[in-house]
Order: sequence, then C-alpha cells, then structure tokens
Amino acid sequence: MSRVRSILQSAVTLPARSARFSEFLFRRSDAAWDVFPDDPAAGTVAGPGPEVDRVWFVGERGELSLGVRTHELSIPAFFARHRAARHGRGTAWSIASCPSSSVRQLPAIVREHDEHLRACQLAVVMVGITDSLRVMPPAVWERHLRDTVEALHEALPRDARVLVGEIPPLDNAGSLSRAARLAAGTHGRALNARTRAVAADTDRTSVVGFPEELTRSVWRPEAEEHRYRDTYAVWGAHLADHA
Repeated sequence: MSRVRSILQSAVTLPARSARFSEFLFRRSDAAWDVFPDDPAAGTVAGPGPEVDRVWFVGERGELSLGVRTHELSIPAFFARHRAARHGRGTAWSIASCPSSSVRQLPAIVREHDEHLRACQLAVVMVGITDSLRVMPPAVWERHLRDTVEALHEALPRDARVLVGEIPPLDNAGSLSRAARLAAGTHGRALNARTRAVAADTDRTSVVGFPEELTRSVWRPEAEEHRYRDTYAVWGAHLADHA
C-alpha cells in the first residue's frame, strides 16, 4: 500500500475508529458492577496418581475470571477439571493476569514468570477483547503476540506446548451498540487471522476457536454469576478438548 493511500484510508476510517473507542471507554467507566475474584489465582485438581501437569494461563481478567467471586469458577479451573477427568492425571493451574488487558504487556509478564514456566507442560494465552475494542492495528497485534509466543517457548520445557484462545465473536457482545458490535467483530476476526499466522510459523503452538455453542445468541454480560460460570464451564472444557 502506498503512503498516500495509507494516509487517505486512515483519514476515512478515523471517525469510526474514534467513535468505537469512545463508546468502549464510556461503557467501561460505567462498569461499576464488574466482579472479580480476590482469592488465590491458582489451584490443583487431583488425579488418581502422583503425576501432576502444570498449566499456566496468561491474559486479560475480563476473559479469564470476570463476573465470578472465586477463581474456582474461572476458565482455568474448569479447564483443569475437564483435563484431569479426560486424561486421568492431576492438573495444577495458575493465572497471571495482565493489568493493561493488552497483548503489548504479555512478553514482559512471561519473562517475569520465567522460573515458574520451567516446570509447566502447557501455557494458555487468553487476550484480545480489549485490543479489538481499542482497534489495535493487526500488524501491531501480530508483532506482540509473536514476541509472547517466542518468550513462552524460551521459558517452557522443550516439549511443552502453547495454546492461544481466539478472540470471541464480538458481534454478539450485547453490551455494545449494534454498530459497535459489528465493527468490533470484524476487527476481532482480523486479529484472529494474524493469530493463526503466528501459530502456523511456530512449533508446538495451537490456536483454539471460541465454542460454537456460545455464539448462537447475543451475549449481554450481567451481574449474575451463573451466566459467567456457565460460559466459563463450556469455554474451559472446549480449550481442554483441544489442548
């Protein structure tokens, strides 16, 4: 793309990008009902034997544990229970949440947990909703995600794997206006395409899409714990089935 064309395209899309970002900021500032657990962000699901697989989750709290009062109802906990039941091995899970909710911060967080990662068999990356709503350019998303995955493989044991959860279809995010939902959904799919490109270039890295059964109706997050719990149960089991 020529520089002139790029400038013109930015000028045309700037109003829509700004409007979507403004709506996101307004709605997040009005989210006083948001609930996050304050208990330890780690746990262990016992298996029949002494062997325990260690799984580390990193990402934004809004994907991992929003809306529940204990981490035992978070995606990682449901993932661990499903994995332990399926494989007949204990599963220890832990979460490193990203304060900025952006992929930009993940490489640094991975490096901070280098010692812990040396004993893990799997790392799961769950991020992207906030970056989609903030309209992060796909090239910037890909660069930071690639740095994250590379940092993970440098820290993890040689045979460990990395799993990246795709950004959910934001077309169904009922907390946004219809126009914002459609725009965010389109941008999220663009970022997911870059995620798949990163995985295709990297050994022992897989991408898992959002569960189909959770995309059939508009999802309007409300301050009702069972809605989040039920969503996390399906999402966590889906990730474990593809791990």
